[in-house]
Amino acid sequence: MAADGTIQAAETKVSLGVTAGYGDYEENIMPQDTEGGPLVGLTAGVSSLEPGIMAGYRLPDLYTDVTYDFSNGFLSYRRDPLLPAEAPLETGDGAQYNTAIVRLGAGAAAGEGEEIIPYIAGGYQNWHRNLGGGTGFGATYQAGLVGGGLKLDVANSAALVLSAAAEGFAVVGGSVSVPSQDFNGNFGASAEERISLGADYRLTRTWHAFAGLGITHYEYTGSKPGIAGIADPLSTTFQLNSTFGVAYGF
Repeated sequence: MAADGTIQAAETKVSLGVTAGYGDYEENIMPQDTEGGPLVGLTAGVSSLEPGIMAGYRLPDLYTDVTYDFSNGFLSYRRDPLLPAEAPLETGDGAQYNTAIVRLGAGAAAGEGEEIIPYIAGGYQNWHRNLGGGTGFGATYQAGLVGGGLKLDVANSAALVLSAAAEGFAVVGGSVSVPSQDFNGNFGASAEERISLGADYRLTRTWHAFAGLGITHYEYTGSKPGIAGIADPLSTTFQLNSTFGVAYGF
């Protein structure tokens, strides 16, 4: 069975969209640093789903996808006091997040108007904290991503494709840098999980509108103490994002 034409059209495109959501960060240590607040940003990507045919033989469909996401956070930061008599430190964080992921997979028709696509994936993410604006300090976190996922596309009509995907990554080569404190630390490997739902509606032969909702969860393992005894603790990050945009099919 060849790739469904509606699904192939939905997956073969250049896309650009806006994102809005919520981010939460917590350190697993006492006293604890926490952050939370709205996220807004942009997403851009290019993807394709091509029927696999060689010498007249049917092969799995070839799936490729490259996606870049940027988010700016308007987060509220709180550090719990060291001593009971102290007040907590509260300020803002104009955080910025960048994530780029490449996916390569082999799709197969799972039924009429359905396609299941297992894939491998790799990427990079970083996060810049800007606590307290010009009077505060900055910290940059970065890590590589290695893993894979599974995507299901369902052609609901001749123009509408609904999708669901689940991904798992190893977070590798992670590090943190805090220039104002002359601190650099490295992380061990940890895990990242992503689940998402999406919809693609073909407006014309080439133009599409799309929307999505996704959840991302990951941890950084924490670092060993530096020369001054400073260390970054184990932390957990949770993000919820919605996406709206347009795409051009090719």
